[in-house]
Amino acid sequence: MRIATMTNWAYGITVALTLASGIAMLMASSADNAERRAVEQRQVFDQLSEEVESGAWELSDLARLYIIQKNQDVLQEYRQQAQATAAIEHRLEKLKDNGATAEELALLREGLQIADELQDEQQTALAQVARGEEKAAVSLLYGAAYEQELERVQTQLDHFRLMLEGRVNKTIAEATEKSRIWRTLSEVMVGLTALMFLFVLGFILKRRVLYPVVRLSDVVQRLASQDYAVETPQFTQIDEIGDMAQAIRIFRENGLARQRLEQERDADWAVRELLARMTQRLQGCESFEDVIKVAE
Repeated sequence: MRIATMTNWAYGITVALTLASGIAMLMASSADNAERRAVEQRQVFDQLSEEVESGAWELSDLARLYIIQKNQDVLQEYRQQAQATAAIEHRLEKLKDNGATAEELALLREGLQIADELQDEQQTALAQVARGEEKAAVSLLYGAAYEQELERVQTQLDHFRLMLEGRVNKTIAEATEKSRIWRTLSEVMVGLTALMFLFVLGFILKRRVLYPVVRLSDVVQRLASQDYAVETPQFTQIDEIGDMAQAIRIFRENGLARQRLEQERDADWAVRELLARMTQRLQGCESFEDVIKVAE
């Protein structure tokens, strides 16, 4: 495989691993957001249940206090508290948007319904006080049935809190597990990216590029000084380095051929020069004895 192809593949794999790592980090962040939403949801639900509970008890205490003291300030405070409690109904309708289950909503609605029934009994007691029937009002708000209704409100809210706690804890545990898995995957992707980077540096750059280039550079320097006796390295890989080695090998072979031709030419010129000198000397001979001397 050619170095350019290997580099492109390594680059593509590195980019893919980087993108996968980024996606895993985003998924982990999404799981963390789900965990935070679950915690915020629990806070909203706890606040609402506390308002329902405290509203029921405060209205009951104010109504009981009024039928005993008949203080108009207490009555005014009771009416203000009753208006504040009515706002909880509106918030309860929005509770679905925060992920409440139907069973949880049913528990809260039932608790509010019981609280509304208690308010009806409180209004009846207040009307009895206005008519001068204090004993009937006291009997109504301090009776066993009224106490049982208050306990039912408390029971419904406690049950709601237990269900809420279990669901939210489960949601948090699932979100935490998802976040842990995605973060682990992200760390694995980062590790693979680092290994790919080391592979590119160690294998492609060092073994496939740096080491062969150093050997070829030494051969080229010796060939440049016309030292054609140097042996060219044999690189069998089909890539740019292999092409360079093949080109250097051809250059060496051509250099050897040119050197051999030059040696043959020099030898031929030496023979010709010798023949020319002998011919010239033979031309200067006047007798057979002179020819014998030239031959000697």
